[in-house]
Amino acid sequence: MNRNLTISERLKDLRVERGLNLEELSAQTGLSKSALGSYEAEDGKDISHRSIVALSRFYDVSADYLLGLTEIRNHPNAALNELHLSDEMIE
Repeated sequence: MNRNLTISERLKDLRVERGLNLEELSAQTGLSKSALGSYEAEDGKDISHRSIVALSRFYDVSADYLLGLTEIRNHPNAALNELHLSDEMIE
């Protein structure tokens, strides 16, 4: 049986994958170390939408992934302007 990870588990897994401790993550995201630690705790402090956005951008995953709404880390459809294609390439 495959169980979905909680937001706390996802956040900790992403941080560990990057080889960061909470202090380093705090310095890179601008979120406090204590808040980050509480987001990863099993009892899970409520996470603000600002923090969800900051962490999803930092880890380059979708907010839906962090929230456990999908198992897909990134949405496959990027905006055309984000692809940095030339006019010739688009045609």
